[in-house]
Amino acid sequence: MLRSRCIFLFGKCVVVTAILCNGLATLIMMPMGAALNTQPPSGANKKGVTLARQPIGRINSLDRSKIDKTPDGQFYSRPNLVTHTDDAFIKKLANLYDDLIPEGGVVLDMMSSHVSHLPESKSLARLDVHGMNQKELELNPARAATNGVAFVRDFNENPSFLGLCNSDEYDAVLCCVGVQYLEEAEVVFADLQRILKPGGICVVSFTNRFFFEKALSSWVERGMAERARLVTDYFRAAGGFNKIDIMGDGTGVFTQLLSAGGIGGDPFVAVVAMKEKNAI
Repeated sequence: MLRSRCIFLFGKCVVVTAILCNGLATLIMMPMGAALNTQPPSGANKKGVTLARQPIGRINSLDRSKIDKTPDGQFYSRPNLVTHTDDAFIKKLANLYDDLIPEGGVVLDMMSSHVSHLPESKSLARLDVHGMNQKELELNPARAATNGVAFVRDFNENPSFLGLCNSDEYDAVLCCVGVQYLEEAEVVFADLQRILKPGGICVVSFTNRFFFEKALSSWVERGMAERARLVTDYFRAAGGFNKIDIMGDGTGVFTQLLSAGGIGGDPFVAVVAMKEKNAI
């Protein structure tokens, strides 16, 4: 499997051996009946049956195509027991988690693997993990230490947490270096809002190293700052989030140049959003 570093310079996206032209997308907020033809954003119907919460908008000009169109289940069928970022990135992420995740919290690490990069000092009531390989998830020590649940679901086939997570269940949801693979991120983020407790947080982190053949074309074509804005737009389109902040030092051109040249490490960016306390 191939991985690449992507940087956005002077209107071009440099991907190791390829140069892709810039194709920026814009966020178009519109009624869901016109955009996705789905149910309104609600956690339950009139009979009390839980429904997946739907986004309030969609990024309609986003190129969601991928180079590798093979099923994701096939791509991730073998355990890959490595970390996908360098130690400096992991340290920054662990420090951010330490600051944001409440002691004794219930946490979901989505699009996870055999490690969740949580600080050792952080005590949790439970860590559940989601991913694409059951073996990797079962080996996650933080999950095992809290008797958390490990579950597999391909969000590109079923972009919801229905049947896996309860409404208002988690104090925090984490997503490390996985958002670039979501084909309908707005839909996933909308239902993610449902499973967060009011005031709960979501931390979406990423760098310029990823499986570019499995990432959205519009993600590959962007630089780190544009990717951060795209994730922010995902939260806006999902609805029900406020206090959306971009954190980290990885959006600067100089940082990306050093990384691409092999001098610097992996640029670190995290987008942090809070579920509205009175959101439905």
